[in-house]
Amino acid sequence: MKSLLKLFIGIALLAYIILAVTKFSKGDNTEACKHVNIEVTDSAQAVFISGNEVKRLLEKKHLYPEGIPMNKIQLAEMEKALESHQFILDAQCYKTANDAVHIKVSQRLPVMRIISADGSNYFIDSQGKRIPCNKFPADVVVATGVITPRFAKKYLASIGRYLQTDAFWNSQIEQLHVLNNGAVEVIPRVGSHIIHLGPPVKVEQKLERLRLFYSKVLNKVGWNKYNRINMEFSNQIVCTKKE
Repeated sequence: MKSLLKLFIGIALLAYIILAVTKFSKGDNTEACKHVNIEVTDSAQAVFISGNEVKRLLEKKHLYPEGIPMNKIQLAEMEKALESHQFILDAQCYKTANDAVHIKVSQRLPVMRIISADGSNYFIDSQGKRIPCNKFPADVVVATGVITPRFAKKYLASIGRYLQTDAFWNSQIEQLHVLNNGAVEVIPRVGSHIIHLGPPVKVEQKLERLRLFYSKVLNKVGWNKYNRINMEFSNQIVCTKKE
């Protein structure tokens, strides 16, 4: 009896799936869209765009699907319109059962704030693309100094990505400063020293060496013994004592 019941449920489920797929693939569903579900991912980390803003953006482009026949809904155009927004990284739009449409939007999340000597003030995401900083605050490392858009995209975005994945450095590094020659210095939250990284290459290796130096040396001699720690050279760490 149980086997027959399981078989019946399986057949019914398979029939439903086939019907749904056939219905959507034929594109002949003239029923109007009755419901739109909008999902903004990563909203627990930051809210740079809301579901209402997604709706308004599509309405402005005359692409919001509610009330439109299911076979007339332009999913690709909806995704294109959403991904043109400065706060949206990716958009996925698809039809679901019961004449509904699901919209899933991924935000561009900042990994660093840029305050350049030329007056520019903006966030960059993990790809180095600019995000306006006048909407919501974000708790990320600040980079100051002589920073061009190209420098931010080529070097600082990768540093920001790394810091986001390393809990220690993400909490320890408060600010980066870019000098006229392109060298990078770090201002930590703990300790009164400045860390000179030099050119922004092999930053992960430099920080790993610094982590070891913190553990083996500063934990013994004190975090305020030096005013400058130079990590530029791969075979040595040069420290300047406070006077």
